[in-house]
Amino acid sequence: MKFMNLGSRENASRYVAVEMFKEIHFNECTLLGLATGGTMEEMYQELVELLKRHQTDISCLETFNLDEYFNLDTSHPNSYMSYMKKHFFDPIGMQDSQFHLPDNDLFDVEEDNLRYDAAIRDKGPLHIQLLGIGVNGHIGFNEPGTPFDSKTRVVELTPETIEANARFFDSQDDVPVQAVSMGIETILYSNRILLLALGDKKADIMAKLYHMTEPDIAVPASSLLTHPNVEVIMDEAAAQYITFK
Repeated sequence: MKFMNLGSRENASRYVAVEMFKEIHFNECTLLGLATGGTMEEMYQELVELLKRHQTDISCLETFNLDEYFNLDTSHPNSYMSYMKKHFFDPIGMQDSQFHLPDNDLFDVEEDNLRYDAAIRDKGPLHIQLLGIGVNGHIGFNEPGTPFDSKTRVVELTPETIEANARFFDSQDDVPVQAVSMGIETILYSNRILLLALGDKKADIMAKLYHMTEPDIAVPASSLLTHPNVEVIMDEAAAQYITFK
């Protein structure tokens, strides 16, 4: 893994946006794995502006998101479908057929998860997989203890993840306690992985990840040590406890 401290939140977000833009602009039929959350908002804003400024053809672009809350109506303002439509899909004019999120309803969920992984396998590997990271080291909603050979499935969210997501809901009691998440094995099926970490709340886990030399299921993000092309992009706040070698 390559770790970079780019100083400001703006610089870190811009770097990721530019790398995503270059892939879309120069690779006509780009396949992207996408992430959501507050960390990604500035990055998506920059990416949308770049795509519009350069009149990039996105007609062949296709995306697969990491996760979705389980059994939450996708029209709910806090669903990840709503997030993606607001921050990326609608502003650049993507068609419904171009983007995919894990199916989160109660019916045929296991079969739907198998189909999601199969679609990524059939079309992939993903050219770029975008990731954030939780304060406990989760990627997607793969919480500590998740096997590295996991695939898309329904997961139970930990209390700290629920607490972290409560800021998007009226109260913590409104936060879904389950999600459908792309598994670690599926995440690793990518040519390139970009992990964006911002803010001082991520400082402890970033320092821990930086000093890890072996994968450990207690820190799901450490699975990235097994991948040959991972860049970890941080602002100063997230990197504050790291002394680069």
